[in-house]
Amino acid sequence: MEDTITCSHATFSQVFGRQGQLMQATVQSLNSLNDQIAQFVVTRPCSLTDEDEAFIPGERDTLRKSMTLMRHLLMDAQGKILKMMEDNKQLAQRIDGAIQSASQEVTNLRSELSATSRRLAELGASSPPALENHHQHNHHDDSLHYRDPSVHHRHKTAVTDMCYPTEISSLMDFGTPDCSLGKVLLREEVAQLQEEVHLLRQMKDMLSKDLEDTQGGCSANLLSATEFRVQLGEKEQELDRAKEALQAMKGDRKRLKVEKSDLVSQMQQLYTTLESREEQLREFIRNYDQHRKESEDAVKVLAKEKDMLEREKWDLRRQTKESTEQANILRSQMDTKENRIKELEAELTMAKQSLATLTKDVPKRLSLAMATEPVVNGSQEWVMQADLPLTAAIRQSQQTLYHGHTTDRQAVVRISPCHSRQPSVISDASAADGDRSSTPSDINSPRHRTHSLCNVRAAWPP
Repeated sequence: MEDTITCSHATFSQVFGRQGQLMQATVQSLNSLNDQIAQFVVTRPCSLTDEDEAFIPGERDTLRKSMTLMRHLLMDAQGKILKMMEDNKQLAQRIDGAIQSASQEVTNLRSELSATSRRLAELGASSPPALENHHQHNHHDDSLHYRDPSVHHRHKTAVTDMCYPTEISSLMDFGTPDCSLGKVLLREEVAQLQEEVHLLRQMKDMLSKDLEDTQGGCSANLLSATEFRVQLGEKEQELDRAKEALQAMKGDRKRLKVEKSDLVSQMQQLYTTLESREEQLREFIRNYDQHRKESEDAVKVLAKEKDMLEREKWDLRRQTKESTEQANILRSQMDTKENRIKELEAELTMAKQSLATLTKDVPKRLSLAMATEPVVNGSQEWVMQADLPLTAAIRQSQQTLYHGHTTDRQAVVRISPCHSRQPSVISDASAADGDRSSTPSDINSPRHRTHSLCNVRAAWPP
């Protein structure tokens, strides 16, 4: 029994140590994941602060809520696992203390039983044969159940050794953190040990009573068969009660196994939920990284387009500046031409005025030119000069008019009576005007040039 208790104590220590290692590894993994989430939520990356506009406000709120929910779940799981570890440690300490006390009591009881058996053996050896036979007959029925105390103790030890492997195997089945199930099983084991201690105490009391009866003398030898039958019935009842207790313990064990399976399924669901949440978080992080890369590429493309637009803008500004300078140059040229046009218009106005004053003298001069031959030759000469440039024609007309005026004066002197068809009366005033208009000093004046131009136009054939 003591060996079994020592083995079970070592087995419980190993199981709780292995369970503590598994739970510690789980807590470390949850701590690392919680730290990653906290770092992601609290110390946000620079790229995330740059790309807040890329998310819809609803998506940002959903991200924060998901992160907060994941942190709460992880913290809750860590708290539960740490609480389970602490409960397991306390339970292991209580079990160790209970097992040690039980082992001490069992050792004491075994020593007392061995001492009692030795005393009974000594009394049996020193008693007379009749008393020995009566004592053997008196304890014949009890030997069916108890036999010798050492034999009964060995039988109990064998039964306990058969029961302990199942208990230990059930306790070693810690595939998942199951604190409540371990507590119940360990409490059941302690209860069994207490029952065994109680039975051993009862056996001790009975043996002490038998010893007192043997030492008492004849009163113990006068026990009747009816009393032995009563004792036998009581032992059978105790055996039945023990069987019922064993059946109840088996039922409790089945119920505990069902509860254990339920707890295992719940823990599996919890682990599945945690794995799914972790996968969702990783998927979200991957999607976020991809979206961030796409946003960075888009920002780079926009930066390139911005540079191109800046270059185009500066090119347009340069072209605009050049166009403005060219427009200023053209404007200055246009102003110069407008000034020249104004000068020409002024000259044209003066020419028109001169033309208006000279148109009165043209018929008189034509009549004088037709009376003589030089006039005819002069008209032919005007016709030939029609093809000359305007400036040359003006100069030629000035010279012709100058010479024509001289010839007209001579022709007037030589007019014969046979040319009476031409007007013969030329006023001195018109002759004086012709002399004033054709004097060599006024040939190069603008007014004279205008008059000459008008004369040339009048001389040209229509």
